[in-house]
Amino acid sequence: MENRKISMKTLAVIYNHNMPEITDSLWESLKPYERSDYDLILIDNGSKSEGKSKYTTHETGQNTYFGGALNIALQFFLQSGEYDSLLSLNNDLILQGDNFIKTLREEMFKGDYKIISPCVLQVNSQCKWKYMHCWNTNDTRDVKWVDFQAPLLHRDFIEKINQFPDELIYGWGQDVLSGVICEQEGWKVGVVDKCPLIHHSAQTYKEGKSDLDLTTYCRNAESGMFNYFNSQGLINKFHEFRHLSSNYTLK
Repeated sequence: MENRKISMKTLAVIYNHNMPEITDSLWESLKPYERSDYDLILIDNGSKSEGKSKYTTHETGQNTYFGGALNIALQFFLQSGEYDSLLSLNNDLILQGDNFIKTLREEMFKGDYKIISPCVLQVNSQCKWKYMHCWNTNDTRDVKWVDFQAPLLHRDFIEKINQFPDELIYGWGQDVLSGVICEQEGWKVGVVDKCPLIHHSAQTYKEGKSDLDLTTYCRNAESGMFNYFNSQGLINKFHEFRHLSSNYTLK
């Protein structure tokens, strides 16, 4: 991998588990604008045959949940050695504008951010973390961490984390842990107000398309998250970061 030339390009990854309609819609909102600055792939995360997207490019063979699918994307990214960043996309997103990835890339590299995220339009109060709300600054705001609906991850961060811990397989806590790592490394994290999205959170579970119901999923995800941060001596930092996000006000 050392001999491969890293291009100025993002690997954009969509994940699907038994939700082909919304997954296809997200793919179709991005694929026509695929340019020299990003490649788009779609990982099927253990869907039934009728639940697979027609645009599937890679398959896990079983449900590895969000955390497992993200780890597979990170592994693919590192093995390829070709990209400078990875955009991780939940399938239940509606993206605003045809320059979505271009804008995120520009803000990341212009501002020297290691993790950057779109802001979230508040449709039915989908996101409780005030960091993530759209504050209409038309700029990028420095924050401690970002919710992982659509984070753009810099190669430096990915090489540092390599893989997220197995305890966070359900996806909860990966975002805060990433913020903690960035703080330890002196790296910047940001939210881009001029790059909004809508997130219809947890649609796979709400529509009963997973092997777990929403209550069980949330219980398992929360338990794994708290166990991990406690075991690593990071529980106080975890609570600090979540408090900052839920009580955020624009300076």
